Amino acid sequence: MGKIRFSIVVALFSALSVLSQNNGNAKVSGSLYINPVKAKDKPLGSPYSEISFAKANVSKINAEAYMRYNTFADEFEFITPKNDTLILDKLEDFAHINFMGINKKYELLAYTDNKKLVYGYLIIAHEINGFTLYKKENVNYTEAKIAKTSFELSMPARFTKVGDTFFFKNKSGTTTVFPDGKKALLKAFPEQKSAIEAFLSENKLDFKSEKDLQKLMDLIAR
Repeated sequence: MGKIRFSIVVALFSALSVLSQNNGNAKVSGSLYINPVKAKDKPLGSPYSEISFAKANVSKINAEAYMRYNTFADEFEFITPKNDTLILDKLEDFAHINFMGINKKYELLAYTDNKKLVYGYLIIAHEINGFTLYKKENVNYTEAKIAKTSFELSMPARFTKVGDTFFFKNKSGTTTVFPDGKKALLKAFPEQKSAIEAFLSENKLDFKSEKDLQKLMDLIAR
């Protein structure tokens, strides 16, 4: 571990550790905010998965802190002992973040999305026999529209939640988008063609349903 990375880890670990020792008495708001926006210019909607900070456990360093996940920016914010809000660096030491109260487990990993390699957080939706199903919650941002004539309406900027994207990691550790239909599923798992076709003929599944994809993962992981 390099000196710079080590110092970052120590600083963040210290902040998280102090919060853990505060027995949950830390306030759930920050006195500092990244890129503050005036109230009148504030976008509608929210970039956060959960707006409020909640207690989370950072598994690898065994520390707890009040955190929240910025879905749009794909980053975590946490509260320091001085009640400042800071962004958590994407380091391996902070690769597993678990929110106990809402039962959400995030993992930091490299995955392929639309043929692009991404290094970010995904939610663990299901694990079985070396396979993992992940979920990525998505938020779109629409810029403000200023009316140019009296016949047009001005529209404020807006964050909008859109459909989730699902990924799966195979036993070799490669993580890619989960197949979005029967044809893509058979192409991804040709060796299980007979079992998949039989299963799909007996079960009406929605490839956008987390529960249904968990059933498919159970089949694939046999």
